[in-house]
Amino acid sequence: MAAVEFALILPLLLVLMIGMAETTTALSYKRKISQVAFSMADLVSQSSSLSSAEMDDIMVAARAIMEPFPADDLTVVIASVSFDSKGKATVDWSVNQAGGTPWSKGSAPPLNFPEGTAQAGTSIVIGRASSTYVPLFASMAQSLFPRAASIFMEDTYFLLPRLSNQVTFN
Repeated sequence: MAAVEFALILPLLLVLMIGMAETTTALSYKRKISQVAFSMADLVSQSSSLSSAEMDDIMVAARAIMEPFPADDLTVVIASVSFDSKGKATVDWSVNQAGGTPWSKGSAPPLNFPEGTAQAGTSIVIGRASSTYVPLFASMAQSLFPRAASIFMEDTYFLLPRLSNQVTFN
């Protein structure tokens, strides 16, 4: 009788165990994405001016923060945005992990600002990181869990420059 009860309960216990393992790993992955976004914005906000070499070093740090997870799919954007006297946002500069400029200089940034962020006559540093998490067990059972085959995760941080009114990038 005990063997029959065990056989009935075992599949439920296995699903619970796998679900807890996947949830824990996904939460750790999301935390790493948040750490990348915050760390990049924090490193930039501590400078008054950055060179291309310094920005390359910051992007290398982003990949290191993602360890032990792969950083192949990681997208990082670091930008400086200024607000005019009316609070309208314009991009001063932006850089991604490939060294490109994802947001056009002088254009409006492609994101919404939290309330109170857009202070007239100020500048902020934005750190944004995103990646797609692929759960191990859900990818094996895509026919059972089609929505869990991959999960897009991103985070954005807004920080004020610490040493100057605006961080410049050469």
